[in-house]
Amino acid sequence: MFRPLPGFKAVYYDLKLYVASDFDEWRVLIAGPDCTIHGSRQFSEAKAKDHARAMADSYVRERKHEEVPGAQPEWAPLEKGEWLSWRA
Repeated sequence: MFRPLPGFKAVYYDLKLYVASDFDEWRVLIAGPDCTIHGSRQFSEAKAKDHARAMADSYVRERKHEEVPGAQPEWAPLEKGEWLSWRA
């Protein structure tokens, strides 16, 4: 089942970070050219954004072997027509 979720998106390196509110928790998803990473559920928007950035930093360090300068991603609201789907 697909349904719109309010949330935010950002581009960080070559990764797309998504955080979306799903009832009383926030879901975290990172999509890259060769990966999809599901983060753990968070209970606030700020924690979800921090978790997404931390996961992206770890991915860049461990898989791409690059240093992470610690830049903050520019978050934008999910637009109408953008859909996210999670399977339980």
